[in-house]
Amino acid sequence: MSVATRTKTDLGEMSAAELSELFASGEASPVEATRTALDRIERFNPSVNAFAYVVADAALAEAKASEERWRKGEPLSPIDGAPTTIKELTAVKGIPWRRGSILGGTEPSTREIEIVERLRAAGATILGTTTSPEFGWKGLTHGPATGNTLNPWHTGRASGGSSGGAAVAAALNMGVLHEGSDGAGSIRIPAAFCGVFGIKPTFGWIPADAPSALFELAHRGPLTRTVEDAALFLNATTGWSPRALYGHCPSPVPDWRKVVREGAGVKGMKLAYSRTLGYAEVDAEVARAVDRAVKRLADMGATIEEVDPGFACPQETLLTLWYAAQAKALAAFNPSDEQKAKMDPGLLKICAEGASYSALDYLAARQARAELTVHMELFFQRYDALVLPTMPLTAFEAGVDFPGGGEGRDWSDWSPFTYPFNLTGQPATTVPCGFDADGLPIGLQFVGPSFHDARLLSMAAAYQATHPEPRIGEPREM
Repeated sequence: MSVATRTKTDLGEMSAAELSELFASGEASPVEATRTALDRIERFNPSVNAFAYVVADAALAEAKASEERWRKGEPLSPIDGAPTTIKELTAVKGIPWRRGSILGGTEPSTREIEIVERLRAAGATILGTTTSPEFGWKGLTHGPATGNTLNPWHTGRASGGSSGGAAVAAALNMGVLHEGSDGAGSIRIPAAFCGVFGIKPTFGWIPADAPSALFELAHRGPLTRTVEDAALFLNATTGWSPRALYGHCPSPVPDWRKVVREGAGVKGMKLAYSRTLGYAEVDAEVARAVDRAVKRLADMGATIEEVDPGFACPQETLLTLWYAAQAKALAAFNPSDEQKAKMDPGLLKICAEGASYSALDYLAARQARAELTVHMELFFQRYDALVLPTMPLTAFEAGVDFPGGGEGRDWSDWSPFTYPFNLTGQPATTVPCGFDADGLPIGLQFVGPSFHDARLLSMAAAYQATHPEPRIGEPREM
């Protein structure tokens, strides 16, 4: 079944951009918006399990402060008072830092990282934290500590992950801005499965001030209903920081909202279209939807060339870096046998493998990653962007790691189109482009050269404006 929602007439169906206009005119207040978001959480979350923690009292207190700033004509930013969520892998003051695991914190955190500080400085109202699998280790959101986060289009299907809670919250507008992280597809996978927009920005735009054994693989970014809302999130969070541990932000930083509102879109763009990257299999319904989307892009003025980027499947490179990083993260907790019995067996398995790698194995993977990055940067000397499916399939049954309950090397077996661009650090977005016969969303992915995120946002905004897909509860063409 799907989760029934109201029609788009109430405050809870507004975007961050629309709420900002209502706050400025005095037609609505941040307190009203926050109460509405909390009401939606109360109504919808029991059916989908998208939240790890909800901090209603703290959120209302922040909303009241925002209301006063808008009353005085002194908002901190356009997202002052915007109901916002943070993925539970991200530390937030006042909320236990669970990290999807029984090993996580149970007491309110006393620390938070710069992306949260920047959202607070922009006046965002934090509603709580959204669910993730244990330590974000897979592209799904279920596990012993978190339970199962379900797809709002069909609650028998998976939400994707590891930012599954954020994607579900975005789809149901339980808040308007949703922070996620993406180490191998963890923003784009759930965004595609749940029919929302997501962007993994070029590594460096958002400061990486939290220690991570994933290093440059671990991007942070927004999941939202609209491209413009994602731009508002990026305006608040991008920019140079002396605290960045890995990678650095160039200067100047674009006005992302201006890019979305005034950008050229796709007209005149030379786009490469790859159906399979040369090595993946794609479901026929997904292929048809993406082919249709590419034809739409051509009709909108883009020049399309069907071409694969010309690299071999980099899964082994990804898994060496991924497994080693997860082994390092787990070692810091030194879990007991009793604790391990309450953890995700898949996580323990990959950590054991990651711990067996040699320094030479790891360095070889780092070298392969660097070579892939150069290969793709050279590819983008010939094309403005690469267009491809976000996922080769739509959301499969909830609660399993592989479609049909089968087995494989790793969850990345069924997500071949996301992790290559974590390895390169390049920007990648996903925008809804249709549905399968079961009414499950399909995502279209744009990838571009490093620090050309503005190009992708402009393209995605133009596509979304020209070919908007219905939201949950709205009729759609069959």
